[in-house]
Amino acid sequence: MKKRVLPALCALLLAFAAAFAMLWRQEAARDENSLRRLWLFAAATGETVITEYQKAGEALPSCQVIAELRVMGDVCCLAKGAGPDYTDLNAVYGILSLYPERCSEAEEKLLLVFQTASEEGLDGPNWPLQVNELRNILEYGS
Repeated sequence: MKKRVLPALCALLLAFAAAFAMLWRQEAARDENSLRRLWLFAAATGETVITEYQKAGEALPSCQVIAELRVMGDVCCLAKGAGPDYTDLNAVYGILSLYPERCSEAEEKLLLVFQTASEEGLDGPNWPLQVNELRNILEYGS
């Protein structure tokens, strides 16, 4: 009797492990899509905020722009890890958090970063270059 129970338990355990692995992969794919949607939403919102305030001729709401950069940085870190893209985004966020008046100085470059990020998505090749240029402008001046 014991000889028949062990193989049956092993087969049952293997079936549960396979089902668990399939569910885990589905959840990971769902999370990845959620992160990509959040990235696009943050980039599009940042772009919209800047263009709307430019059209109205009003001062840029730096808090909202900085918040969108923070969301993009968090999404980048969660989706891709703490690579150079995340480092640049985090540096830009840090500089603008400490010196929010610099948002108006780099308004056009910020708009370009948001536009490129919303057009390309999280895996785009050009938005990291735009963020790196923005970081250099904020750190060393134009």
